[in-house]
Amino acid sequence: MTIYYKVSCILFGVIASLTAVEQRPNIILIFSDDHAKKALSCYGNTGIKTPALDRLADGGMRFNHALVTNSFCTPSRATALTGKYSHKNGVTRLNQSFDGSQQTFPKLLQKAGYETSLFGKWHLLSQPTGFDYYCVQKMQGMPFNPRVFEPQHGWVPWSPQDRKSYMKGGRVIKGYNNDVITTEAINWIKNRENKNKPFCLLLHPKPPHAPYTPATRDEDYLKDVTIPEPANLHDDYKGRTPHAIAGKMTANRIILNPAFKSMRARIEKENPNISERELTSKMYQEYIKGYYRLVKSVDDNVGRVLDYLKESGLEKNTIVIYTSDQGFSLGEHGFYNKQWMYEEPLHAPFLVKFPGTVKAGQVHNSMTSHVDIAPTILDFAGVTIPEGMQGFSLKPILLGKKEKVRDASYYHFYDHGVRLPEMIGIRTDRYKLIFYPGMKGHYRWELFDLKNDSQEMNNLHYNPEYRDLAQDLKNQLRELTIKYDDKSGNVPQLFKMK
Repeated sequence: MTIYYKVSCILFGVIASLTAVEQRPNIILIFSDDHAKKALSCYGNTGIKTPALDRLADGGMRFNHALVTNSFCTPSRATALTGKYSHKNGVTRLNQSFDGSQQTFPKLLQKAGYETSLFGKWHLLSQPTGFDYYCVQKMQGMPFNPRVFEPQHGWVPWSPQDRKSYMKGGRVIKGYNNDVITTEAINWIKNRENKNKPFCLLLHPKPPHAPYTPATRDEDYLKDVTIPEPANLHDDYKGRTPHAIAGKMTANRIILNPAFKSMRARIEKENPNISERELTSKMYQEYIKGYYRLVKSVDDNVGRVLDYLKESGLEKNTIVIYTSDQGFSLGEHGFYNKQWMYEEPLHAPFLVKFPGTVKAGQVHNSMTSHVDIAPTILDFAGVTIPEGMQGFSLKPILLGKKEKVRDASYYHFYDHGVRLPEMIGIRTDRYKLIFYPGMKGHYRWELFDLKNDSQEMNNLHYNPEYRDLAQDLKNQLRELTIKYDDKSGNVPQLFKMK
């Protein structure tokens, strides 16, 4: 009887252990491109409806302050994969090659028995590693008929010298980019040979990144609607850093965007003697409608993924995370792009749904970061988080066991020429301090009170009343650079001044 009991206990333990492995959650990370937090109806936008993304928010947790560490496509993607800041993962600037030999969360999931896959925009130049299968566009990809590369295809990394040869080979998929990439991803889930293995799928939609070419079905979406302008669309930048380079900001100002050159010429031809203010307003309407049409495509295809999970019975054991590589300016400060540390490029949407585990209908208001994505995924998968990762797991927040993981968020954007200066900054719940080491005079520092100046129009750094606060924030910023071991760029300048 005793032997029988012992054997039974052993068998029960083995079965329980196997069941636990089988019940590890599937993970889907949807990582879109240039999606502003404000461009989702669940974040309060009334000019556009995003019902699928709202389903995610309603079914789980919506994060109001998910911040990026370096608001540019390539660096942000490297941060999400590694759980490390740019200076540690080696990707500090746009179109910089990612060292695929380093540790990433997909590699760790593979070792733990997960089947991993990647679909959509890659934009890290080197060949993807850590994935059992991938179907990617190397760089931006075309709106229609994208050329994708899979493991069996040769891989020539993009470089200025290989602008033509890097695109040779691969496979062309006929149809609208976001539609066909989503179909490929869903089919991968359907056709997996070992359905008992948990999977992690990274789906990287190209939209709403430019060019603003919508799916044919969405060409007239919002055609006869006037979108309300942001209050600071016609910002003159006085007292703030952009004022020094306003005429050179082709990467950010709507009115100077090279991609909008033909639009501007047409509007000016149709409206002789139009003022700069009127021109900006008209260009804004065309820009924002084009952008929203791509957001609609993102939402439509997120809906397809959610529908499939429900129909297939996978919904209950699948964590779905939706975010973007960074935030985006939707006309605030007259801007159309990312890069700057202002609230719009700094904030990404962040939605997490895990039925039965993450309570539905939650809204979270403390600061999180893209450096937290990798630790969070590993934690839910039951994989030990490596010491080298610099972020925090958000699992305790998602389970209601913790209120916050940080009191301040660190930001470091690296210069990309005169029009995009280096920015090193700190954001707390109320204040933001930005250091521009390459600028001169009163254009070197910006300090904002986010509670009383949410639009960041009043630079308080040179106001004597805020001298002590500015000094305290500078000390905190220096401490963050030490904590994260950042000596890159012009960080050393922070320690050479008061």
